[in-house]
This record gives sequence, structure tokens and C-alpha cells, in this order.
Amino acid sequence: MIYSFAFRIHIFISTITLLAGIGTIVMSIHGLVRKRDYTRSDLVASLIFNVALYFQLFLGFLIYYLLRTALEGPMWEVPDTQNDASLRFWAIEHIALMIFALFLTQLGRVFIKRSKVPFRKFRASLFYFGTSLLLILFSVGMALLSR
Repeated sequence: MIYSFAFRIHIFISTITLLAGIGTIVMSIHGLVRKRDYTRSDLVASLIFNVALYFQLFLGFLIYYLLRTALEGPMWEVPDTQNDASLRFWAIEHIALMIFALFLTQLGRVFIKRSKVPFRKFRASLFYFGTSLLLILFSVGMALLSR
């Protein structure tokens, strides 16, 4: 029951995360093309994307350990991920890609805060958040293909 609830919240927050990521990218492109100042709304959009990814990480670990304990027994028993591609994807590849995507968004926020020039802020936003969003979309695509 907790697993099902956590999984549904994870899917709902995933939608918010993707929309915030797309919004941040669109705002960054708009800022670069129009050569406008980096405003509070740009900062808030990137913050929502970043916080949503942290929340996703927490929910993802919760889901993984709840499901793993329910299906495979105690956490100290290591499952055979080498022979099961789907299990390997969720246990290793998806988690690694999502942690790296979160790392990129956090790094992007650091560069944005330290930069004084709006052009550099938008460029950093586009690069770091765009790369992060591509990793997320790649992982979701891999999840759909592994079914």
C-alpha cells in the first residue's frame, strides 16, 4: 500500500519535474535570444526543477527499497542484477542517471548564482539544465524500452 502511494506520487512529481525542466529551458532560450536580464522568475523556475529532482531522488530510493524488500527479502541479500536486464536498469542505471542529472542541476544553480552577467546565467542554465533534462528523458525512454 505504501509502495503504491509512493509510486503514484513519484509519477506525479515526475510530470512536475519535466514541466519545470522544459519551462527552465524555454526561459533560458528566450533570455539568450532576447538578451534580457535574469529575473526572479528564471531563478524560481530553476529552483522548482532542482527541488523536484531532490524530491524525486528521495521517493525513488523509498520506492526501490520498499519494492526490493517486499519482493526479494532483506536488503543485505544482493539480487543477481547481471542476468536480469530490467532489474539491472532500475537498480543501477536509472539511479545513476538520475543522481547525475541532479548533480548537473545543482552545479548549474551554483554557476548561475556566481555569475554576474545575464548572458552567462542563461547559457549555464541552458547547458546544465538542458543536459540534465536530456538525461532524464533518456532514462525514461530506456525504462519504456526495458518493459
